[in-house]
Amino acid sequence: MTAHIKIQLFAMFKEIAGRKEIVQDIHPETTLGDVLNGLAKKYSKDFKETIDEKTRQVDISTLVMLNGRNIRDTDVKLKDNDLIIITIPVGGG
Repeated sequence: MTAHIKIQLFAMFKEIAGRKEIVQDIHPETTLGDVLNGLAKKYSKDFKETIDEKTRQVDISTLVMLNGRNIRDTDVKLKDNDLIIITIPVGGG
């Protein structure tokens, strides 16, 4: 059985990819890091900066949410129907 995830892109990520949403097939061992690295290879630019090279975690300049929860751990395994949102943090005051 094939599993699918949905990736929603906002801000500059949407502009770079030229689309707001990507549906992707995954295998059982796919991690968040695999998906982010795949996007970086495909689209380059700011997608390459989503993972901090030193910590291997999601960089603080990027907001990544998995099923509505902010996430930094790139080793999290994904499952069927997961929703990943990628955008930039918005500050308020």
